[in-house]
Amino acid sequence: MGALAVSRIIILPAGLQNQIAAGEVVERPSSVVKELLENSLDAGAQSIHVHLEEGGLALVEVVDDGYGMQYQDMTLAVHRHATSKIASMQDLAAVQSFGFRGEALPSIASVSRLRLSSRPKGQDEGNFLEILYGNHLDHGPEAMNPGTRVRVQNLLANLPARLKFLKTRGTEGKRCSEIFIRLALTNLEVDLELFSDGRNLYRFFRDETLRDRLSRVWPEQICRDLRDVELDQGDFRVHGLTSMPENAQARGERMLFYVNNRAVRDKILISALKQAYKGRLLSREYPQAVIFLDLPPAEVDVNVHPAKSEVRFRNEKHIFSLVSRAVARSLEQNHFAVPDKPPEDKGLDMDPEINLDTTYRTGPREARPEMPVFQEDFRHEIAPDYGDSSPRKMPAPVHVPGPGLSYLGQIENSYLVFMKDTGRMLVIDQHGAHERIVFEDLKQENRKVQTRLLAIPVHVALHQAERSLLEEIWSKLGGLGFVLELQDEKTLLVKGLPDFMSSGQGLEALRSMLQDKVRDMDNILIALACKSAVKSNRPLTRDEALGLAHQLMQCKEMNFCPHGRPICMDLGSRELERLFKRR
Repeated sequence: MGALAVSRIIILPAGLQNQIAAGEVVERPSSVVKELLENSLDAGAQSIHVHLEEGGLALVEVVDDGYGMQYQDMTLAVHRHATSKIASMQDLAAVQSFGFRGEALPSIASVSRLRLSSRPKGQDEGNFLEILYGNHLDHGPEAMNPGTRVRVQNLLANLPARLKFLKTRGTEGKRCSEIFIRLALTNLEVDLELFSDGRNLYRFFRDETLRDRLSRVWPEQICRDLRDVELDQGDFRVHGLTSMPENAQARGERMLFYVNNRAVRDKILISALKQAYKGRLLSREYPQAVIFLDLPPAEVDVNVHPAKSEVRFRNEKHIFSLVSRAVARSLEQNHFAVPDKPPEDKGLDMDPEINLDTTYRTGPREARPEMPVFQEDFRHEIAPDYGDSSPRKMPAPVHVPGPGLSYLGQIENSYLVFMKDTGRMLVIDQHGAHERIVFEDLKQENRKVQTRLLAIPVHVALHQAERSLLEEIWSKLGGLGFVLELQDEKTLLVKGLPDFMSSGQGLEALRSMLQDKVRDMDNILIALACKSAVKSNRPLTRDEALGLAHQLMQCKEMNFCPHGRPICMDLGSRELERLFKRR
């Protein structure tokens, strides 16, 4: 095969440069909506109207009442790297405008029919400039209101290969709407309106609150239960709104982040948000949040992506910690807390023997009474097991002061029902509550392990993958009281189990770990807690129920089980009216 010919280096024609840039900046109609909206916002617009036809492929028109441009500035604006936003390296390091590259208009003009019209404030008339696929068509005066109007027609019509990669008109229109909404959520002082094929889709009025605008685009249930996020630390501030864990959804499209009011996609911020919800959500569940991060411009690089949708932080660990702490604080709640002032008598006559002492107030963990109801301390002892019954008996009834709760009973032997002295009802999932108690007991650094030897070792069949996994967690299981022996390549011999588990519970937990491919200690402890916790459909005496509630109150996290399911439901008239469709 002959040698490759050496090509001569040339400067690409301006039209080809713009089309290459368009490939990075103008992916689809929503890219055009984003760029034009950001230009309008940078121009100080107080009112912006967006019109779409056929999902933005036939037309994207953005009309604003911003500063407007002189004709000579309009002719420069359609050339690459022409911008009014920055003029020096120092400006780039401290840029606070949305746009600054000077690529949007020339890139759009190279793949569409673009008509740019503008009238500066104080002038009697404006001017227009028309370009077809990068070529100048026409220009002249135009009667219009002060501001700027940009019409983009037949987007990507000169690049049919690119058109094939776009979705349906409906899908492209939805993406345009999403971009419009994202910018509306961070520019509350601007009046914004979106039309699609002549139909009004969204109208956001000037000086609305974030909650007002979210209420038009998110479900009512989510907006009603949103929590405020607020954390200031010097020059850094995290603020916004986030949903309660029980309102989680199966997709993550409602996790919205803004850095210095710029909408961004960032893995650090997503990880920080997930960390704040850790232990409060099931796997494959996502929260809904709108999080704003304000920080000095020097602490973030916004010039790392052509569409300016990604950023790079100077100190990623600090940003992660800041966002995670801010959101976690907003999610904290104590269903057992007692109001400082006693409420008015609700007229409910409760059995005084069932009422708990209302003088109890939740305080530091160390100050709360020990309540060994379902679990005892671990000890360095070995005891034989001659049966498969539960190794623990229920303790004798214990009466302990409580936080103004009255125990009403069980629902279907699974849920504990309490009446608060506020008149509200508290429902506790007994299995989830005990899971949380056992899990936190197991995580105590000073715990002592007790092993219970089995009278007859149990044989467990292993696949090769299970054997490899078992070898990875072997030492961790040994530290938790398991006595295991590999009899051969395919057989595991279980000789001893943690003292707090019956043989059936211990073997079930072991099988669960192997089936779920558990490797880290937290998930091992979750499996042990789940299999050893009191099950649903099990009757509890009143004292057992009260003891379980008190043990739960001593946990660091009392609202969610280790899997992320809710433990407590606090119900009042508002929640009940919703269930009975009175709201």
